[in-house]
Amino acid sequence: MAFHRRSEQGKDAGIALFMVISAMYILATIVTEFTYIAQVNSRMAFDSLDQVKAHYLAKSGLKISLIRIRAYQNLKALASNTGAGVAIPKGLLEKIWNFPFFYPIPTNLPGMTPAEKDKINEFTKSAEIEGRFSANIESESSKYNLNSVLSPFSVQPTPSPSPSPTSEAQSQESPPPQPPSPTPTPTFNTEEAQRSLATYVTQIMNNAIESDEEFAQEYRDFKVDEFIDNLISWMDPTHQRRSASNSNKTSKGSPFYSLSELRMVEPMDDRLFDVLAPNFTVSAVPGLNVNTVKDLTLKAVFPLFTDDELKEFFKFRDSTEADNSFKTEEDFFGYLKANVGAFRGSDESLNTLKEDLKRRNIRIVTDETHFKVTVQATVNQATRLLEAQVMVVPEKKAGTGNPSPSGDTPDRQGGDPGSPSKPTGSGLRITFMRIL
Repeated sequence: MAFHRRSEQGKDAGIALFMVISAMYILATIVTEFTYIAQVNSRMAFDSLDQVKAHYLAKSGLKISLIRIRAYQNLKALASNTGAGVAIPKGLLEKIWNFPFFYPIPTNLPGMTPAEKDKINEFTKSAEIEGRFSANIESESSKYNLNSVLSPFSVQPTPSPSPSPTSEAQSQESPPPQPPSPTPTPTFNTEEAQRSLATYVTQIMNNAIESDEEFAQEYRDFKVDEFIDNLISWMDPTHQRRSASNSNKTSKGSPFYSLSELRMVEPMDDRLFDVLAPNFTVSAVPGLNVNTVKDLTLKAVFPLFTDDELKEFFKFRDSTEADNSFKTEEDFFGYLKANVGAFRGSDESLNTLKEDLKRRNIRIVTDETHFKVTVQATVNQATRLLEAQVMVVPEKKAGTGNPSPSGDTPDRQGGDPGSPSKPTGSGLRITFMRIL
C-alpha cells in the first residue's frame, strides 16, 4: 500500500512538473511575441518619423533653392542697371543658382581656411537638423520641349523680345497697329516640327552610341522614326500612325504633363529613358535659352554648326574674362552672321533660318525664367525625392490694379502634381511639384 501511494505521488509530481514547464514555455512564447511586436511597432514608428523628417527636410531644400533663384534675379537686375555702377562677374552670378547645394555644408573644399571650417561646424551643430540633403537647380529653357511639336503650343509672333519686369506695365497697353507685311509670316508646320524632334533624338542616340560601346551593342538598331511615331501618337489623338503594326499601341491623346510619361512610349526602357530624359522638358518654357543651352541641343537645333564653330561658340559664350552672354535674340543672330560659315555675311541665310525656326516652333530667348529644382533628402534610412518646376513671375507695379504674385498669398505647396500653380510670395511660382 505504501509503495502504491508513493507511485501515485510520483505520478502527480511528474504531471505537475510537466504543467509547470508547459506554462513557462507558453509564457516565454507570449513574452517573446510581445517583445517582437513592440520592437516592430517601435521601429515602424521611428521609420515613420524619419519619413516625415525627410519630407520636410526636402521642402526646406526647396525653400533654399527658391531663395537662390530670387537672389540671382535681384543681383542680375542690379548688375544690368547701368546707373548702379555694380560689376558682378558672370561666372559668380550664374553660380548663385546653378551650383549644387549640400547640407551639411562640406568642410573639405579646396582653399577653405580652418577658421571657416570651424564656423561651418559650429553652424551645423547649432542648427540641430537631422539628416542630409542635396539641392540642384537646372535651366529648363536649355532643353527641348517635347510638347512643342503640337500646334496649340506654337509660338506666336511678339512685337518685342523676352519680357522684363520693367516693361510689364507697358505690356498692359494695346500695341499700336502694325502696317501689313508685304510677305506672309511663317506659320507653324507640324511635319517640320516632327522632323526637328526626330533629328534631335537621332543626335542624342548617336552621341550615346559613340561614347558607350555597351549601349551601342544594345541600341544599334533602334528605329528613331518608329519611336517618334509612337511619341506623337501618345500626345496627338489626330495623328495617323505611319506603320500599321503600331495601330494598336497605347495612346494618351494629350500633351505630356510629366517626363515620367516617356516610360509609357514604346519601346522605352529604363536605360533608354536615362539617356533621353535629361535632354527634354515638358515645362511651358518661352523658348530655347542660348545662354544656357548645351552643345548637344545646339547642334541638333542648328545642324549647320561645324564642330570647330561649336567649340568656338561655347568658348566665347562661357568666357570668364568678359561677359559675352547674349542680351537679346538679335545679339545671337548677329553672332551667327559674324562667326558661323553658313550664315557669315548673309542676311538672306539668316532670314531663312528665322523662318525655319518659326515653322519648327522654336523661339530664341536670352533670359532664364523656368527652373527645375531637384532635392534629395535622407534621414537615417528614410529618403525623399522632391521635383519642382519654378517659374519667375514679373512683379506688378503699384497702381496697375492687378494683384502682385509677391503679395501675402499663402504658400500652398503639396505633393499633388495636378494642383494649380502655387505662388511662393517671392515673385516665383511653383507650377509643378511632387515628392516621392
